Amino acid sequence: MSTTAQADTDAPPPAPDPGALSARRAVGLVAGREINSRMRTKSFVLSTLGLVVALGVYTLIILFSKEGPTKVGIDRDAAALRPMLTAVADRATDVDFEFVTIDGEGDGGDRAEKLLRDGDVAAVISGDTAGPTMTVERETDPDLLAVVNAAVAEERTTRELEREGVDPVDFAQRVASSATQTRALEPSGNSAAEQFALILSSTGLLYFFFIVYGIMLAQGVVEEKTSRVVELLLSSIRPWQLLAGKLIGVAVVGVTQLVLLGGAAVVLAEGTGAISLPTAVAGTLVTMGVWFLLGFFLFAAMLAAAAARVSRQEDLQAVVQPVMVLITTPFVLGIALLSKNAHDPVIEWLSLVPPLSPILMPARMLLGIAPAWQVAVSLVLAVAALAGLTRIAGRMYANSVLRSGSRVPLAESLRLR
Repeated sequence: MSTTAQADTDAPPPAPDPGALSARRAVGLVAGREINSRMRTKSFVLSTLGLVVALGVYTLIILFSKEGPTKVGIDRDAAALRPMLTAVADRATDVDFEFVTIDGEGDGGDRAEKLLRDGDVAAVISGDTAGPTMTVERETDPDLLAVVNAAVAEERTTRELEREGVDPVDFAQRVASSATQTRALEPSGNSAAEQFALILSSTGLLYFFFIVYGIMLAQGVVEEKTSRVVELLLSSIRPWQLLAGKLIGVAVVGVTQLVLLGGAAVVLAEGTGAISLPTAVAGTLVTMGVWFLLGFFLFAAMLAAAAARVSRQEDLQAVVQPVMVLITTPFVLGIALLSKNAHDPVIEWLSLVPPLSPILMPARMLLGIAPAWQVAVSLVLAVAALAGLTRIAGRMYANSVLRSGSRVPLAESLRLR
């Protein structure tokens, strides 16, 4: 390293004039500068429009991916079983079958086989109603088999009751009156596909914003350090004021875009009926905004502090990689664990702990499975972690931002001065 570079590296931060600007004024000016410079760019407008279009395309995919009822063919010999099959299927809330009679021309077996191979029906029921045969192309649908068995049993019961002189309708009413009632502690109004869409949307959106705006902030720190603009800024304000202003400014830009996208998502969901949203949509959006701010300040402060340790954009990736892992881990866990079993105790406890909570807890809240006490605990822990990590990040930033040349060692950036 040259003598000049060594001198730059070891140079202490210039002491700003304490009477020049108040802390609030200094932070506000830096934040305003970040907001104006970023929200007026074409990239902000185009990226917002692009994300809205992507949401629209995703909504269309969900709409077109929703399949209609599964068709099941019934030949003429088993046609008398059709009303009972329909009644049993209608009572089951988690299946959707449509039973159609096959009016075959020519040999009924050939007709059934052609329908199965062409995919027009999932199965064909044939034979006597007392013991029908269900033909499938490859594998039997267990839900369909359960419906058919229940229908055959009810049909047989009805015949036996009539034979004994008992009114089947009166008997069925008496049996139904003594049926077991069910009660769900945490009822869900979403199907599995809708739950996955909510999980992917919430975790993916927050992950995207943490990554994009966090890296944007880190690149800005290195850019100002390389161009020596930071030296001019720190001649009037203190390092923590500069860092706080940059964090607030970029956060405002991120929240603005998040609100625009969230509003567009609500309009698309409500207008198309593609996804069943929580009842208190406005409260959900506010909650998402709060978690975004907590998560962003948590991750962005660490990214800015890490970026201050280097003087070239080429070296940025290496120092921010550990923070990127902290952001990616909850996103991967959210997709893997929440999609498998949203009530898994592991995901419940992980959603309480920062830095996992800013991504996992909003997803659980959106699904309506997060108790109020867990939300409160996760918020308290996130605020406590934010307070501690912000102090550490501020120290790293102040110790590193004015040092040029090679990467500032981590121990040196954390040293008390």
